[in-house]
Amino acid sequence: MPMDWSRYPSNWRKVSLTIRRIAGQRCERCGVANGVPLPSGRPGKVVLTVAHLGASRPTGEGWVAGDKHDKHDVRRENLQALCAACHLAYDHDDHILHAKETRSRKKREVALATGQLLMFND
Repeated sequence: MPMDWSRYPSNWRKVSLTIRRIAGQRCERCGVANGVPLPSGRPGKVVLTVAHLGASRPTGEGWVAGDKHDKHDVRRENLQALCAACHLAYDHDDHILHAKETRSRKKREVALATGQLLMFND
């Protein structure tokens, strides 16, 4: 799925490059280096990304939970350089939910296009 750049701050490229540089161009979870051949033996190279973690933040009255979907929260403690495999694993639950939502949406679109009324068991 293509990136929706409108959700990110205008300086995201600089932030992302900085986080990857601070991480030494390595995944902060598994340690694999950016740009090396994929460890699985498949064709391609490791791609280092930057994940939003949803780290909590202090307030005047204690701590408040962060939101990993808030792409404007570019605090260092909220960002982590991850290889694509670790980033996918980190966001696994979100991917499952979005896949379910997509299947449901497509069923509704087919029902509307064909004039059928379908019961959905999501």
